[in-house]
Amino acid sequence: MKPSIHCIVLLLALFSSVGQSSSLISEMQPVGSAKLSVFFWDVYHSTLYSADGTYTENQRPLALQITYLRDIDADDLLASTTDEWNKLGVSRDVYQPWLTQLASIWPDIKEKDEFLFLIGEDHRGAFYVNQKRIGSIADKNFSTSFLRIWLDPNGSYPKLRKQLIGQAK
Repeated sequence: MKPSIHCIVLLLALFSSVGQSSSLISEMQPVGSAKLSVFFWDVYHSTLYSADGTYTENQRPLALQITYLRDIDADDLLASTTDEWNKLGVSRDVYQPWLTQLASIWPDIKEKDEFLFLIGEDHRGAFYVNQKRIGSIADKNFSTSFLRIWLDPNGSYPKLRKQLIGQAK
């Protein structure tokens, strides 16, 4: 049986999108993946990457890739980030300048958008949406504080954290 042209086009689209989504992290290995669902709504699927596929605190480079499963306004992302930093005890005086910068960087997110936060060996991070760099924050402390939202043991989603750092499936 010969494959239909529709199946071939679908497979080519799938393989080309996989190549595009992994180009920024092609040298990295996945540590773990998790899907965030709140009540019965799926919010996003996330994957943490490192150079060797393992996670230890403060290692760099790291990348957090989030594929959104619903539309989310930039204002809602900022509000959630603020809530998480408050829960983690990050001082408002520390994070307020970051929020101002993030407000000028983050766009509204559409379903299937790929959000990537990539931290280099210099501990500085950059944001990408759908493989396009959208900005960065020069403060080295920002990257660690931002990743704490997902990786801190006291974060809001401990099961998601364990899956991301490879401790649970």
